[in-house]
Amino acid sequence: MPKTALVVMVHGSPRPASNKEMFRVVDAVKARHAFDIVEVGFMECNEPTIPDALDSCIAQGATHVTAVPYFLHTGTHVADDLPTLLDEAQARHPKVQFSMGRYLGASEVVTEVLADRAAAVRG
Repeated sequence: MPKTALVVMVHGSPRPASNKEMFRVVDAVKARHAFDIVEVGFMECNEPTIPDALDSCIAQGATHVTAVPYFLHTGTHVADDLPTLLDEAQARHPKVQFSMGRYLGASEVVTEVLADRAAAVRG
């Protein structure tokens, strides 16, 4: 039976406490059971790396992997590095379907959160 996987691709931080909120969000996504497998992969500073997270999904039987950048902007990582990592995974696993979602900052919801936070400061 086909298995779906989600890899949340994050930058990572040398401060372990800085990743706690991201893991809270990922745990909430896991609790929705929309994917059979949910992994986190780090661009820098932490383990597992994004390639290791992608490979882990395949080792667990994933036939389709959706990767979503946990990034706010379209810097070099989002525009170049992450798509390259997915292309490399595709070359390693030609029978698996890989797709990349849009980065978080592209969402209007993020814009609304920013506006709400600014309004809260003003009172």
